[in-house]
Amino acid sequence: MWHNTNKPVEIQVPNVGGRGVGDVAQTSSDRVPGPSGEEGRKSGVCGKVAAPNGSRPFLIAIVIGTTMDISLNLEDTHVLITGGSGFIGSSTVTALLTAGAKVTNLDLRPSTEPSHSESQRNYQFFSCDISSETALTTSFSLASEKFGPVACCIALASLDFSVLPHHESLADMEVEQWRRTHRINVEGTFLTARTWLRQLREHAKIDIERKLSNVGLVIVGSESGTFGERGNADYASGKSAVQGGLIKSLMGDVNRIWPGARVNAVAPGPVDTPQFKKECAENPNQLWVDAQATTALKRPVPPESVAKSILFLTSENWSGNITGQVLNVDSGKQGKVMNLIDEC
Repeated sequence: MWHNTNKPVEIQVPNVGGRGVGDVAQTSSDRVPGPSGEEGRKSGVCGKVAAPNGSRPFLIAIVIGTTMDISLNLEDTHVLITGGSGFIGSSTVTALLTAGAKVTNLDLRPSTEPSHSESQRNYQFFSCDISSETALTTSFSLASEKFGPVACCIALASLDFSVLPHHESLADMEVEQWRRTHRINVEGTFLTARTWLRQLREHAKIDIERKLSNVGLVIVGSESGTFGERGNADYASGKSAVQGGLIKSLMGDVNRIWPGARVNAVAPGPVDTPQFKKECAENPNQLWVDAQATTALKRPVPPESVAKSILFLTSENWSGNITGQVLNVDSGKQGKVMNLIDEC
């Protein structure tokens, strides 16, 4: 019999002779009776148990160890996510709600997911432009009124390839596109992180005992921040900034405001969204170039896989000693295809 608790163990002893159910024998997890009456220690103990109705006694092996808490422990944790209405964001919100967290979604538009509604007692939505300091400050304040201070912040909102113009060369990109991308993807992420830190610092003055749990920041970057993106250097450089310099700078910063607070990033590879499927349908080479030729697993990343990775970094119980890191969720991406055969 395997047992993994330090509480007293009740063992149901069957009747070896087939004449009914045996008595219940109770042992201690620290010391249990040994074969000759002596007490044995926790590990690998054999106990002699008397069976009822005159049946022959027999030995039961008991292996007892300490328990390990493998739960996410996100119940009632207030998690604020920006960009929670998109495909990755929606999957992340669903995962957080399933884990028992209280979720605030800041986005330009509400989620279309039926379970993400104001009728859901652990969910709330506020329309917010992350490039606006005022909008972010107001939204954080409103979010805290119902669920309390934001313990964990997930900075996901950004402009992506579904809205950004693609160019054959940087030489063709207008400076306004560069500025707009960085205003949203870099400055917006900076403002989100700063607003979270400011409200955390204010709460620290009240919560002297630091009762908040799962305190941390998760920034959603991209594999483009590592490998670049020909034709969209605006996007790649922005993601490189937030998952690189910003993460490393915040790593030592957040812990001074709230001891134990962590900051990490998730960098997804090509995600299997409807937009990616549409692009692959329009360009026969797209799937091979982005998700097969340069990845070990030869497949795009499901949005749920990104959501689960974010959940992992959100949980202090699971990732409490991970900070300042980038978790690559990219099917084993190893670079970019520079040239197709017909381009050589």
